[in-house]
Amino acid sequence: MDWREKLFGKVLVKCESVSQGGQYDNVPTVEALNDCVEAGEGAVCGIYFSFANISDNSDDFGLRLEEIHRRVHPRLQVVQVVLWAHVGTPEGPVEREAGFYKSLMGKPWFAVPYHDVDIKRRLTQKYSIAVGVPTLVIRGRPVRDALLEDPLGERFPWPAPPLTEVLRGIQLQGEGETKLYEDLPGDALRVFYFAAHWCPPCRTFAPSLCAALSAVRKRRAKYANTQLIIVSSDRSEQSYNRTVQSVAAANALAVPWSAAEARGALPTALGVAGIPALVIANGDGTVLTTNGRQKLAADPTGLNFPWSQRPLSVLTEQALLKMARHPAIVLFVDDEDSEIEFAESVLTPAAESYYEECSIQYPGFCPHQSSSDDETLDFDYPPRKSKKRPFKHVMFYVGVDGTDTADMLREHICLDDAVPLLTAIDFPKQRMFTMKYGDEITTHSVQNFLDAYLSGNADFKPLKPYSDKC
Repeated sequence: MDWREKLFGKVLVKCESVSQGGQYDNVPTVEALNDCVEAGEGAVCGIYFSFANISDNSDDFGLRLEEIHRRVHPRLQVVQVVLWAHVGTPEGPVEREAGFYKSLMGKPWFAVPYHDVDIKRRLTQKYSIAVGVPTLVIRGRPVRDALLEDPLGERFPWPAPPLTEVLRGIQLQGEGETKLYEDLPGDALRVFYFAAHWCPPCRTFAPSLCAALSAVRKRRAKYANTQLIIVSSDRSEQSYNRTVQSVAAANALAVPWSAAEARGALPTALGVAGIPALVIANGDGTVLTTNGRQKLAADPTGLNFPWSQRPLSVLTEQALLKMARHPAIVLFVDDEDSEIEFAESVLTPAAESYYEECSIQYPGFCPHQSSSDDETLDFDYPPRKSKKRPFKHVMFYVGVDGTDTADMLREHICLDDAVPLLTAIDFPKQRMFTMKYGDEITTHSVQNFLDAYLSGNADFKPLKPYSDKC
């Protein structure tokens, strides 16, 4: 699937065609953004998050964006995402739709259609958009501040300074030690924590961050060297010291108080617009996760750390909620590091080929349904021209023996505690299919297992009602 359709769906609204009565033209997404490139030289796509129920007079950002758009077009193509700042009297469906059309009247760009709620939700979560704060995201980075500081667009597209340049020569400070940023192990992930002592949510978040990192380092050998780096937004050195102390249990290093220029440049380099924020990067400065705070809240023990996008994940409580609506392939394994690595290695090829064949953007968004939260949707989709059979929206998970979620799932469906055990669990159709215990689990056998499940030729067994005894 084209990257533009993965972000915005099949069609966009042409804003200049919107009338007061709500009549507008839909344009194929790829056609609307034909000149945009995902990376490198060329026109860029900016995602403009606006809020329909805030005063037009207070949305100075939108006016500034229009001015800069006129100056730099066609190097900038904008897609507007109209949201609601949940303040004041709640608007009904009629008022919301009217607000949507009013927001787009005469704008010289495109917009995500009003009814594409799932796409708006995904984009909002993906870029950690703050409620009521209009902003622009370019290639994954919020550039609101950069735009406001450059009214003529002279520095467009406001590229981020390379992380390695911002921190080159900076002596990071820890408990009784200092270390140059460039001397950190090349294979160590960098977890940047943006915080300040004056910020109450930061003080609440710090203990959970320390606990998660401690669990991650102990559980997975490849993350043992993960380094937490504090970037303070404090207004005094005394407050700065308190922020550093709040995560001392995680063996953190801090950008020193004296390195004010580096501390000021890092939010821009990593696309941070507010605090607390958690951004994870690898050794060469590539950002893996921008919304780490939200990811940690959903996965407090870091089972899926570093929360980068991939075709499978470890079972969590959030995964169980998805399984209530989507069938899943689950490989249960022991809680040893080597077993988890094995499970990921044999499941990943089948998951990747499945998502590619079905044009599903993992983890879990399917362009053939109106909403991933639609409980009434049919899980068998009609074949497209390039497909020979219907397909199901399947999730892929590793169930780690001994975790609360995996144990709860086994008990719920009366599944014995053998490991490794490959199982297809289909809650929507109340059935399951399990690989014969003792059969070798390989990349090839997992693919055959998945094919048998998708074709309907598997040896299905009914799921017992929860009230029945095993």
